[in-house]
Amino acid sequence: MRVALNIFIFCSLNATVWAQESYTRQKITPNISMKISDYFQIMPPQQLLDRYASSRIPIAMFTTLDGSADLGINQTATQWGSNDIDILLDFYKASIANLYSHTDFIQSKIIKVNDRQFIVFEFLGEITEESLLGRVSSIKKYNYIQYALYKSKVLLFNFNCSANDQQKWQSVASEMMSSIRLK
Repeated sequence: MRVALNIFIFCSLNATVWAQESYTRQKITPNISMKISDYFQIMPPQQLLDRYASSRIPIAMFTTLDGSADLGINQTATQWGSNDIDILLDFYKASIANLYSHTDFIQSKIIKVNDRQFIVFEFLGEITEESLLGRVSSIKKYNYIQYALYKSKVLLFNFNCSANDQQKWQSVASEMMSSIRLK
């Protein structure tokens, strides 16, 4: 019995590792494509409503088979000029810092992906709340976000998972984000 259990665990871990390292290029819209880990699936509509209640429906939302990590693609409604990338970096960095009780930025810069400028923020964000009874609860997430100016709007590519899963997903998030193509 113990041998069978060890074989099952070994096979399950190998399947998970294989899935995370296998990617398929997906056409998100006619003008946006990227590699998505084969361990991800399109997020079911009810799960999207439960996790990300918002007035703006994302362009696309993916989640892992076990629901432990999410990848979203969205577009802002706000108009921006083609030379506003430096302003956007400062604007979004301040916005991110205001969303969390504590933020540890791993990277915060402008990079080139397939000859297009992207703002990239990779960070650990923690939200700490104190209840009326004095108990403190904390949620810590690993985030990898890229922004691109596109047709006077900002496209947002957002990956997140539990901070405890950062090592598991960091290279996968980087691989997916570095594969973005915009026409």
